[in-house]
Amino acid sequence: MQKATSYRKLILGCCMAGIAMLLAFFFLYHTYIRDIIYEERLNQMEEITRQMFQNLEDVIDSHWNRVTEECNYLRDANVQTTDELCKYMKKKYELSAYARQRITLMAVDSEGGYYTESGNRGLFRELDYFEESPEKISFVFDSMTDNQSKMVFLNRLPETIHLQNGEKKTSILYFGIAQDMEQLNPYFNCEAYNGNNSVYVLDDNGSKLFNSNQVELIKGHNVFSVLQKMKYLHNSSFDKTKAELEEKGCSYSNAVLDGTEYFYGLKRMENAEWTLIFLVPAEYVATNTLKLVNFVMVFIVIFTVIVAVCVMLGISFVMYRNQQEAIRVERENNAKLETVNTKLRQAKQAAEDAFQVAQEANRSKSSFLANMSHDIRTPMNAIIGITSLIRHDAGDKGKVIEYADKIDTSSQHLLGIINEVLDMSKIEAGKTVFKYSDFSIPDFIQELDTIFRSQISEKKQTLTITKENIRHEWVNGDQVHLMQIFSNLLSNAIKYTQEGGEIHLLAEECESNSSVYAKYRFLVCDNGMGMSADFKDRIFDAFTRAENSLTNKIQGTGLGMAITKNLVDLMGGTIDVESEPGQGSCFEVFMDLKIAEERSASPASQAETEEQDGNILKGMRFLCAEDNELNAEILTELLKIEGAECTICENGKRVLETFEQSVPGDYDMILMDVQMPVMNGYEATKAIRRSSHELAKAIPIIAMTANAFSEDIQHSLAAGMNAHISKPVDMKTLEKTIRSIKSGGGGGGYRNAGHCSVTIK
Repeated sequence: MQKATSYRKLILGCCMAGIAMLLAFFFLYHTYIRDIIYEERLNQMEEITRQMFQNLEDVIDSHWNRVTEECNYLRDANVQTTDELCKYMKKKYELSAYARQRITLMAVDSEGGYYTESGNRGLFRELDYFEESPEKISFVFDSMTDNQSKMVFLNRLPETIHLQNGEKKTSILYFGIAQDMEQLNPYFNCEAYNGNNSVYVLDDNGSKLFNSNQVELIKGHNVFSVLQKMKYLHNSSFDKTKAELEEKGCSYSNAVLDGTEYFYGLKRMENAEWTLIFLVPAEYVATNTLKLVNFVMVFIVIFTVIVAVCVMLGISFVMYRNQQEAIRVERENNAKLETVNTKLRQAKQAAEDAFQVAQEANRSKSSFLANMSHDIRTPMNAIIGITSLIRHDAGDKGKVIEYADKIDTSSQHLLGIINEVLDMSKIEAGKTVFKYSDFSIPDFIQELDTIFRSQISEKKQTLTITKENIRHEWVNGDQVHLMQIFSNLLSNAIKYTQEGGEIHLLAEECESNSSVYAKYRFLVCDNGMGMSADFKDRIFDAFTRAENSLTNKIQGTGLGMAITKNLVDLMGGTIDVESEPGQGSCFEVFMDLKIAEERSASPASQAETEEQDGNILKGMRFLCAEDNELNAEILTELLKIEGAECTICENGKRVLETFEQSVPGDYDMILMDVQMPVMNGYEATKAIRRSSHELAKAIPIIAMTANAFSEDIQHSLAAGMNAHISKPVDMKTLEKTIRSIKSGGGGGGYRNAGHCSVTIK
């Protein structure tokens, strides 16, 4: 009787423990896990919509470019009457692809009347866009002729065109295009949500200007009013979301409307006075993540119930058998307990396996962070330590110069590590942008020789360059990324080859049946330490480095070969490696490059001539935008060393004011930072180019910024700058850029350890 009571207490305890575990799990889910899932869903939606918003920005930018072209054409058209204007627009319409693109040419006069190529005329009555006569106007209006919403892009004409309209005169102030909004629907659609989303174009007050598709998720004219009334989740609110929109230009949130949960994102357009809202029911956001979490929940609950039932059944069976035969019951009880222990061990093993799988994705990057901690601290330790030595030996000029050289070496190595991490991040995100131009293969090989000749000499190595059967010297390709590929290969060959070793670079044109593309074979071989067969299979994996007593002394991120392999693949080429420990390595690259027109003189020879022209900076006067006091002081001193003068402004607005107050001859050039308070570099450049100053269009403007990606370079050039130099600034690179601008030429640069990125328009 006493044993039966004990068993009953044990069963009751098991039930209570099981219930407590389930309650603890549900509490954990509704507090911690649910918040993690919310953040994951919000991040997924942000990633999906970011590219869509960017694509729409690019499309609108292209429309503005088209408006500029049409205004230039109209200026030379010499029309005299409104009828001639309509005929001119009709002819332009027929010669262009505007009919297929559903674009209408539009002219607007001083009274708000508009004219189109089809002869339609109307009047903008309720729009206040023209009151302050801005340079550019963009808005959405509903056409009275075809009942279609149109996005209007208008530029103010530099000179008003006066036309005869019947018996009276008409002044044409604006000219541009009107695009049917339905043509932009492909840029609003999101395949990730199978078309279950809605995208609205709003004005500054939140009123609907356009709905991109037939899915009407928000009823009512003012979207902001609807969002304000929604029930927000996860400690969010519309006020917080709108404040984030004002601060960052975009925001994301989660709320309930009429019993349905939604995720939405707000995006403030950079090139139009509109706000986009992307809205999607929550059931379509991160569905795979929700399915996985729900599956794990169900699995844990079922597993817990099964274990509890098994335990209770086992105990009940033992109680029953104990009444029949005490010894047999004892033996069977032990067997049952062993079975339970086995199941628990299996469950534990399953949990450990699941935990192992969950952490596997982070192992390589965790190892990478450990290596990075060492590799970053090594040059930083040198920089900090040598700085202390400079303070101690400040009076010894020879030692100070030696210390400065060592600081420069360590800084260049640290910059190389940062650049490799950024390059790999861009490749993994699929945002690598290629820029194609004509270049000479022999000059390309000569530039590699020039870059690495000093490193070869320092290690007393021999670099042999062979060019075989180069029938097509000039090709068209992305020289910047090709330079990065072979710089990585040669840099590795130098690092992993002993002093006095030999390195070979072969460039060979192979046989090809194509008359448009030429096939090239490149070999980079050395007689260095080589690599094991196991590591050779993993050399192109990210964050991978060989581990032995020799290679551990060589610094590196383990990203160089991964970046090289990805760039070769993206450019349609192949790369292979052959290597044996102690025998060296040989990398073979095949690349198809488009054949370009042959040139009589190469840019390399021209650059060599330019280098001999002396110090071009001496006597120059610069207007500089730099909000960081230390950077401003460094730039001032570096220019002073070269014999140049500069005026520092702490923001873009101050640069604009200083330039407009100057007279020709005060400044030869403008060095423009991008990220600044009050007015950034892009805005300041556009304002300078639009100003009435007589040098507004002529004065060279060079972007000098830490923003070093391809899209940053394109934004600088699109804003009206002449060239782009990435920080940290190298004075030789600045001098070379200025030479190119003054000679009317163009050029480009590449980014790796020890080099600034330079792009010239």
